[in-house]
Amino acid sequence: MTRWMRGLGVVMSGLLQAVLFLIGITLITFFILHLSPKNPAQIWLVGNDGNVGQVSEETLHAQEAAMGLDKPVIIQYRDWLVRLLHGDMGTSFTTGKPVASELLKSLGPTAVLAFVSLTGTLIISIPLGIYCACRKDRLPDQLTRIFSFIGISLPSFLVSLLLLWLFCLKLKALPVLAHDDPKGMILPAAVLTLQCSARLTRQIRGVVLTELQKDYILGAMARGASGAQILFGHVLKNIMAPLMTWISMYFGVLLGGAAIVETIFSLDGLGRLAVEAVTRMDYYMIQGFILVTAVIFLALNFIVDVISRCMDHTGRYEW
Repeated sequence: MTRWMRGLGVVMSGLLQAVLFLIGITLITFFILHLSPKNPAQIWLVGNDGNVGQVSEETLHAQEAAMGLDKPVIIQYRDWLVRLLHGDMGTSFTTGKPVASELLKSLGPTAVLAFVSLTGTLIISIPLGIYCACRKDRLPDQLTRIFSFIGISLPSFLVSLLLLWLFCLKLKALPVLAHDDPKGMILPAAVLTLQCSARLTRQIRGVVLTELQKDYILGAMARGASGAQILFGHVLKNIMAPLMTWISMYFGVLLGGAAIVETIFSLDGLGRLAVEAVTRMDYYMIQGFILVTAVIFLALNFIVDVISRCMDHTGRYEW
């Protein structure tokens, strides 16, 4: 019973810290947005490029009042927070639709892209990272490290444009726009898989190498254990904790929105929505995106922490 009480205390403490973190990050974001010289009311009236013309001060002030921008910043944040507690994330300045519905609509394509990209990353990175660690400094390991370095170094927009040029313009094998055809998801997923697997392969290789150099591995080898027994019976089990942490981190990044990739491939996901919101200084949409992204990261970290504590048999974690 005492163990369960300690576990409940850990959970409640984590939830309290999460709430304080969310309040802090939304507050900071709200004030930073208001430091921008751009005026959302003016953008709404004259367009983001300013080609519509000039508007009078009276019209501008009236639009600011209609958007609720005529109040002090702290009052605007208080009003937004009160509405949020009632399930209202505000209304988009750009579309005039509820922020929650816009985010929910964009979450689906991003979730599919994140799941496909992460699945491809794990299929590539786990066996390749383990193989390179077991064949340290041999030719396959050296080639993998070179390709990993290239994959990490190349910016996502360059890889996206190269793949577009090759598969869409030259070979005409795939559609240019991701939202017009299910096959359009292949290229953005390939870009994200390439970059994530380049990093994760190196991370898995490093942690497996660390495990292989530990004393218990030498002891198992001295007792006559085979390489397969050491790898599957000891090493893989001991790298599960950092592997789950990396999986949650990559999935959170992908689900939070791969803005550049989604914009290039015209995928109507969270990343592209965030870019458009920042361009038009859509305060409530940006706030909603930041909040959703933070909740995703916190939820994933909490789940991984709970799983790690449940799987731990060393006493390192205490409830």
